[in-house]
Amino acid sequence: MNEQLPEPIKFRERIIREDDLLNSRTTVFLITNGLLLTTVGITGDELFRMLISVLGFLVTISWVIFSWQNWKVIKNLTIEYRKHYKSDYIEEIVQNSMFKPGWRRPTDLIAKVLPMVFLLTWIAVLVGYGWRLT
Repeated sequence: MNEQLPEPIKFRERIIREDDLLNSRTTVFLITNGLLLTTVGITGDELFRMLISVLGFLVTISWVIFSWQNWKVIKNLTIEYRKHYKSDYIEEIVQNSMFKPGWRRPTDLIAKVLPMVFLLTWIAVLVGYGWRLT
């Protein structure tokens, strides 16, 4: 079956769109987490702190899910793009400008590492409150 491939610009446009979605979602979640962490820090009521911490944990779980989905789409689009359009010299420059092999790409850091740091932070906060309540 002779399948027609989209033009390279369509791949690039979709990769850029997914990257923009990832950046927008990351901004929203960073702002939300920042506000929630600030609320935990300035609130005197322990029960309210605990409730805000649970909310922060749930918000961060959704961030992990959304960002990993974005990351997977960007990764798969990039792999397909590179497979079919190897002669793109701009993509060659990008690939050759990355850190040593094995280092994380910026998309990996934004989509996977950053949400996990916040998730671990909320877990630590919740465990800390759990110890205080016992």
